[in-house]
Amino acid sequence: MAFLRMFMISAAIVLVMFLLNHLPSTFVRADDELIRQVCHNSESPTPCNQCVKSDNRSDNANTVGIATIVVDCIKFQANNLQTNISALASIYKDDVAANRTITQCRIFFSHAKSDLNTATQDLKKGDYDASDKSVFNALLHQNSCKTLFENSPKIKFTPHIFYGFNMFEKLSQIALSIIVRL
Repeated sequence: MAFLRMFMISAAIVLVMFLLNHLPSTFVRADDELIRQVCHNSESPTPCNQCVKSDNRSDNANTVGIATIVVDCIKFQANNLQTNISALASIYKDDVAANRTITQCRIFFSHAKSDLNTATQDLKKGDYDASDKSVFNALLHQNSCKTLFENSPKIKFTPHIFYGFNMFEKLSQIALSIIVRL
């Protein structure tokens, strides 16, 4: 019970820190029309809009900037997922198979974050094909972890992990749909 309480407090602190660092200030003058157009062309316009408008860089962002912001939102989800999955280790500390799954998922998310960092660098360099490939590879790593969880009868998805997997997938599809149009 104490672990669950600590986990919930930690998740709340991370969420508050994210919101404080990423909520638009009253001085942000995002090009709402460009954001609307770019996000409208994605499969999930609402999460796209929320992600982009929550970042102060949207003030002067062009389409590449919007793609970069979305990739950063995916990185945020990857960090949260890696943290939430790592927290499961104490719950399943005596289960060798579960710990193997958790360890492998942490590795998958380390690779995913590396791919997302590469995607950001490739966007800055104008290498959109490489960026697209990196985002896709990050999604593959996330899907590998999700499959491990789905095939593990003992490990249960927490609501945070379930939400994180869904948002990671949606944001990845959004980023891919933006990047392919660059």
